[in-house]
Amino acid sequence: MTRRARIAVAGAPFAVAVARDRVIAQIQAWGVRLGEEERDAIKLVASELITNAVVHATGFVTVGLHLNEERLLLDVHDSNPEPPRQQVITEDDEGGRGLVLVEFLAARHGWQPTNMGKRVWAEFDVPAPAPAVDGRILSKRMRVVAPHANSDVLAELCALPLGP
Repeated sequence: MTRRARIAVAGAPFAVAVARDRVIAQIQAWGVRLGEEERDAIKLVASELITNAVVHATGFVTVGLHLNEERLLLDVHDSNPEPPRQQVITEDDEGGRGLVLVEFLAARHGWQPTNMGKRVWAEFDVPAPAPAVDGRILSKRMRVVAPHANSDVLAELCALPLGP
């Protein structure tokens, strides 16, 4: 099963941090258990791709997330049809390392022209999402933790099958 989400980003620098945080929040909401390094890598790549789109295009930017059992695909759509370019940088440059970081941190990456601009993407190998919790189990667990819980509720909880 593939899970999908879209995030609209205002074409302004202030929106990058909000969009980056929403990317991580969505991945976590899907139950993907990211280690600190994985989370930081995805956060940095998202920030770089979104920043490039905001700086080099006009108008709104769209971030897409696609998750299946093996990978997370992060794609950023913008209105600029020009291909992304790696800049020649020196040690003194403060910027220009974005695509180098994407290449280093993502399992795969690339770009495609679209009818209205381009799509720049990065893929990450991620652990499988945790299965959805059956609402009945969660409800019964809450009753067990409540101060007035009784042994009948606990016995009923233990008898329920795990998962949907």
